[in-house]
Order: sequence, then C-alpha cells, then structure tokens
Amino acid sequence: MISISSKIYGGATIALVGLLAACTQPTGLVNVASSPAEDRSIETLRDDTAITFDINEILLGEKYRDLFAEISTDAYERVVLLTGTVKFAQNKRRASDLVRSVKGVKRIINELQVTSDYGISSAANDLWIETKLKVLLLGTKGIRSINYRWRSINGTVYVIGAGRSQRELNTVLDVIRKTERVKKVVNHAWVRPPKAL
Repeated sequence: MISISSKIYGGATIALVGLLAACTQPTGLVNVASSPAEDRSIETLRDDTAITFDINEILLGEKYRDLFAEISTDAYERVVLLTGTVKFAQNKRRASDLVRSVKGVKRIINELQVTSDYGISSAANDLWIETKLKVLLLGTKGIRSINYRWRSINGTVYVIGAGRSQRELNTVLDVIRKTERVKKVVNHAWVRPPKAL
C-alpha cells in the first residue's frame, strides 16, 4: 500500500523536474502542470520525466554547463526534441551526444539553430508566439492541445506530440501557420494509433 507521504514525495519530485525543465523553456511550467491530463500513459509520462531530469542534470554538470541556457528540451513518448540557439556547430553536435547518453531515449530530433544573432528582442518575440499559440490552440474546437508541445526559435515553430487523428494534427498545424509573427512551421508530431478494442 502506498502511503500519503510517498504520493506527496512523488508529486514533489515531478514538480521539481518540471521546474528544472522550465528553466530553459518559456512555457515549460504550464506543460508540467497539465501533463497528468494528457493521453500519454503514466509509464510513458514517468519515462519522459526521467529523461528530462537526466538531461537537465547533465546540463548542470561541468562538461555541458555552457549549453544549459541555450537549449530547450521536450521529451514526448521517449522522443527528445532539442530547440534553441547555439553559437557553434560543434555545440549542436555536443547536444546530440549528451542526449544520446541518456537511458530510455528512443529518438533525437536536433533542431538547434546555429547563430550568433539571437538577443532579447528575438527571445521576447518567441515567447509571445509560444504564449499566443497556447491561447489559440486551447480555444480551438476539435483538438486536445495538451498533447502537443511547441517551441518558437526566431519565428520558426517546432512541434512535437501525438494527435488523435490526422484531421486534428492538420488543424493544429493550420492554426500555427496562420498565427501572427510565425515565419515557418516544422512538424515532428505524429498521429497516435487507435486503441485496440
């Protein structure tokens, strides 16, 4: 039998991981709060949380600390999406090497942009886009926006997650494409297979 204190400890652990993950993700805190209502299984959610925790722990270590503020990490069904900006191509490769060393990762999608031209204005614009999309997608009928993650980097929006149907996924992508300030959409989301009866 699981005690109440064990449940509280488990919840606190997930919240702590979320806070660490949110350090590099403008909308990360909201994602952590909404995770239990998603279509992901508890086991998958646990694995994704562990992957995120392990990546952040490595980023805080001496070898990769210089990348911590530059990289956003989204783990969804053991697929890791890396977004953000790095100044050197070798740092993009280092980020993939870091994630490759983490247990449980099924696939790595490295969308880090190599550029030295990313400042406060660009970051503010990307945060505006991410927040606007959260509002727009939440208010769109026929979709469960909770099953998607999106990151805007220099106006390019990267999407990961799992839709309930191709129609739903198409609607999500259409909303993003039509959103003010979005220059381009790169889709890495997929359609979840129907559950067996």
